[in-house]
Formats: sequence, structure tokens, C-alpha cells
Amino acid sequence: MKVYKYEATGNDFILTKLKPNNPQKFAQSICNRHFGIGADGILYPSKSDLADIKMNYYNADGSLAKMCGNGIRAFARFLADEQIVLKDMFTIETLAGIKTVEMIDQEIKVHIGAVNLRVGLPELTQSIDGNIPYLFDDYLGYVLSVGTLHTVIYMHENKDLDILKAGPIIQNDMLFNEQPNVNFVSILNKNTIAVETFERGSGWTLSCGTGAVVAAYHAFIKGYIKDKNIQIDVPGGTLKIEILNDQVFLIGPAKRIMEGKFNEKN
Repeated sequence: MKVYKYEATGNDFILTKLKPNNPQKFAQSICNRHFGIGADGILYPSKSDLADIKMNYYNADGSLAKMCGNGIRAFARFLADEQIVLKDMFTIETLAGIKTVEMIDQEIKVHIGAVNLRVGLPELTQSIDGNIPYLFDDYLGYVLSVGTLHTVIYMHENKDLDILKAGPIIQNDMLFNEQPNVNFVSILNKNTIAVETFERGSGWTLSCGTGAVVAAYHAFIKGYIKDKNIQIDVPGGTLKIEILNDQVFLIGPAKRIMEGKFNEKN
């Protein structure tokens, strides 16, 4: 199968024009960094009755994902590179709803939508207010959703925090019926934060777009940052977040790394 590899602030993806025969097994095989090409997930397009096109995304472990902020930027760049969509602004159907993307030179702007501060069933075993801290074992944090489930853990609210230890513990807390992405957030100044993410289905990644969104939005409503135009420093680079009332926009680059052929039987 013809495959294309893209990266978006270090979050890397395999893209195909066609649906693999078995997307779950294909993701597990090709995303393996020792026996495959290596990636955080796979993406492929399909027809949509609701938007210009549909994005299908599977994590590296083969699990189906509702949405990926970096993935949708890589997907949009792929659609433009391959002339599958011939517009600078278009809509993409995801399992987390319809997202509008805009191609702006080397960057892609994604209208993520509103951040949900009140999360409950079926994702959680009980309803949680994202304004109120929750204690995960010994770790204080907050639960939010943008279609994908997230926790925000502030470094300054947790003394001597070992994120390598805390990430899996929080992700597997009894509160969750489905595993969240766990975001560790450091406040750098009035408009800049740093985020490191332990992702569901992928583990530690160099960047998580939806994680940057929820971290920036929550830090803003908490008053930890004052500007509605926020810089997010992630291990893989820099993202930008714009907040307009309750709507959040994610802005960042994405580019092709390689293309080639992969044997689906691997």
C-alpha cells in the first residue's frame, strides 16, 4: 500500500488514500518503531455526507480515536498536498464532530470548538466539574473534554511531581471508563505555557494538539494566564491557541516526511 508520513510538532502519523484492509492491525504493524515505519497513529480519508471529507484515525495500539488536534492538521496538509481537497478552508468530519480547517501558508488553523468542563457518563464513572480539582491518588488535577477526554495537571499545584510515574497512574484511575490523555502543564508567563502529554493509545508524545487546547483554555479560565492568544511549548515545537468567547482555535505547522510502500501483511 502507498503510504505517506507526516509530522505536526513532532506528533507523527502514517496517512493513506485508501482504507487499510484491517485498520487496527495495520496501525499496530506500521506504527511499530522497530518492526514498522513508526508513528503515533494512522489517518485515512473517506466520504462524508456532513462535511467536505471524513477523517478516520487509529492510535498506534490499534484503538479507534475520536479526534486528534495534530492529526487533523497533518490530515489537512495531506489533502492539500495530494489535491484531494482544493480549497484553503474546508470542513472535516470526525467522531468528535465537524471541524473547520484553514490553510495559512505553512500553518493550519483548526476550529476545535468549545471545551466541555462538565464531563460524566459514559466517559466517567461519575460527573465531574472541570472547575473543581479532583484527587487522582496523590495527584491533583482537572477533567475536561473536547470530544477526546483529558486531564490537566498543573506542576505548581503538585509538589515534587514525577510525571513519568504519575502519567500511567492518572490515566488508569478508577474515575475513567475510557482512558484520558494526561497533560502536565507549567505556567511560564502571562501568555505562555509548557505541556507534556501522556496519550491514550500512544504513551508519551512530542505534542498533543487537543491537549494544548484544553490546557490553554483551562489555564485562561483559572486566571493563570491573561492573554487570549496563547503560546504552547511542547517537546516537539510550538503551537498557538486563540480563544474567542467559548470557542478555541489551534494553529500550528504540519509537513510531509516521506512516502513509500508498505506491505500490509507485515
